[in-house]
Amino acid sequence: MNKESLELAKQKIDEALITVETMEKDFDSKIISDKNVKEQFVFLSEKVQQLEEILKQEGIL
Repeated sequence: MNKESLELAKQKIDEALITVETMEKDFDSKIISDKNVKEQFVFLSEKVQQLEEILKQEGIL
């Protein structure tokens, strides 16, 4: 994996982890709305798809 792809993959993983952590906090505090859950899940799904595409381009998947 070249350095640029590795950095991009790391960024996508970090963004996804932050989203998961935010969702956990929102669930724990019970201040999350259905709309917020959907928005965060869509964002998380997009990050995972972007990461998958990077890994495919690198021949890892």
